Amino acid sequence: MKKFSTIILIILFSSLANAKECVRLYYDHGPEGYWIGRTYALFAQNLLGHFPELQQIIAPIETYQKGDIATCRATIYIGSYFNNPIPPDFMVDFENTKQNVAWLGYNIWKLPIDRIFGFKYNQLTKLNTTTLDYELKPTFYKWINYKGERFYKYGGWSKTNPTEFMAGFEIAALEPINSVVPFEKIGTEILSTATHNGTNDMLPYVLRNKNHFYFADVPFSFMHEADRYLIFSDLLFDILNLPPRHKNKKALLRIEDVHPLVPLNLLYLFTNILAENKVPIHISIIPFFFDPFKLYDRKDNEEFVGASHVPEFVAWINEVKRLNGRFIWHGVTHQYGRTKNPHDGISGADFEFWDAVNNSAVAKDSVPWVLNRLYDGFNELTKIGVQPKIWLTPHYQASTLDYYLFGRVFPWNIGRSIYYNFEYKNKPMDNNPAYWFTDLNTDTHKKRIAELSQIQIKPTASKWNGQAFPYEIYGDIHGQRLLPENLGNSQPFENAHVLIPRTVIEIVADAKRNLVIRDAWASFFYHPFLFNDYNSGGRGSYFGDPAELVYLVTEIKKLGYEFIDAEDFAEKYKDLIRPEPIYTNLKKEGNL
Repeated sequence: MKKFSTIILIILFSSLANAKECVRLYYDHGPEGYWIGRTYALFAQNLLGHFPELQQIIAPIETYQKGDIATCRATIYIGSYFNNPIPPDFMVDFENTKQNVAWLGYNIWKLPIDRIFGFKYNQLTKLNTTTLDYELKPTFYKWINYKGERFYKYGGWSKTNPTEFMAGFEIAALEPINSVVPFEKIGTEILSTATHNGTNDMLPYVLRNKNHFYFADVPFSFMHEADRYLIFSDLLFDILNLPPRHKNKKALLRIEDVHPLVPLNLLYLFTNILAENKVPIHISIIPFFFDPFKLYDRKDNEEFVGASHVPEFVAWINEVKRLNGRFIWHGVTHQYGRTKNPHDGISGADFEFWDAVNNSAVAKDSVPWVLNRLYDGFNELTKIGVQPKIWLTPHYQASTLDYYLFGRVFPWNIGRSIYYNFEYKNKPMDNNPAYWFTDLNTDTHKKRIAELSQIQIKPTASKWNGQAFPYEIYGDIHGQRLLPENLGNSQPFENAHVLIPRTVIEIVADAKRNLVIRDAWASFFYHPFLFNDYNSGGRGSYFGDPAELVYLVTEIKKLGYEFIDAEDFAEKYKDLIRPEPIYTNLKKEGNL
């Protein structure tokens, strides 16, 4: 064991010597079977991917060694396990360090916060089941106030157990110490507050005293488009003491689920509206249409149709090119074989790289299966003169193996992702251009399969969580460089796939909230079928009514966002990626 530890330390310090600067991230390993601490660390790592100038060093708090805080420009501890034992050396170093340090959530009662912040810990807040809101839901410290905007925590009844209320209702209730020296005198600022939605009582949510930060909960539970998670995303710039990367706020709109049989009148309407409003056109294209159960309005001979076999569709593609439009590769068929996965088997409706019925990887999931499928899709796109440089995972969900492949065969991805705790062996280097789909050379493809087939990945927890990003990520935990999608889309109705309807009013409101975030984007998508009238499942007052989309684009511009060309952005930053994270976890859990 001593020899193994020595090897780990040699690797660690060798890597640090080659890194410009580093950030340490600690999480609660907890008892056997506890998994959420590592998952929260994954989310934090992903956000840190916006700062590729920093080397990430990840470890359980239980393995902390005296003096480690001093070796990096910043250290973050995520306290997710109640009363988890914390090494005394960590608490001494946390209090006395001159480096920036942040503590999230539980176990703050172990720290002398009276000396650090001038506050004392009282208790964890509870769910109020007596004072209900206007929807007759229990109340809690729901509203989180920051820079003049109000964010909020999710709170709703469980879909599987209607008597269970789902919410991250706990925060650490802190109050100033009873002292002749008020907390302001020692330099403490209240950066954010939490307001109870039943009583209007207010508590500090984020404290800062010079280089010390405290967040009253872990902001990664029940994340959504207006969540307090976005406050943490912004304050990362202060914790890391790094400036914003961009001067302007960026907006990105994509036309979603475009396959060869989407009605052409809707597609022409879409591109005309965007061209008239000077919004760069981005098409999420599906090269093959497949409808194995004949549930789509199609001809008998159109069960499986490639884009190159529909001349009218190719003509529209050429019109998009004339308008300098860009194409985002959105799956190969955007469904999985002759099965309902889980809806109707139609391209654009079902999952392609995930078994949504059994909530697991698809039966065929493997490096050759994924890469050969992608090769077939790339071949079809090449026939119509389309060679996308950005990938979009269908329904944002795939296996961990698939995400690793997407992060290596495409220079950029777009959207959200699902994350499992996992471990791997023989991981190839991050995002090597030699793996990218740039041509149809069969020898290159065989080499791609051979080299990437060496990787072995397996989940170490059965549960997963999703994450969206307010800004671009130069390498998530899977190695994907991600352009964000953080505002969702217009969803008129709740259905089997849409659990929460969403309006353009909500999209614009969330875009306004995001203005407080440094480097924020307003990124969203829109479906062609929404040009139908309301009775036909759309948003229009008549067929072809563009009013909602025009409103959405106009309001986003009014907020000061600039609609950009995603491909130009991706090309500009194609060589920027965060260093491979260093894991000092000798328990071999997570990513060793």
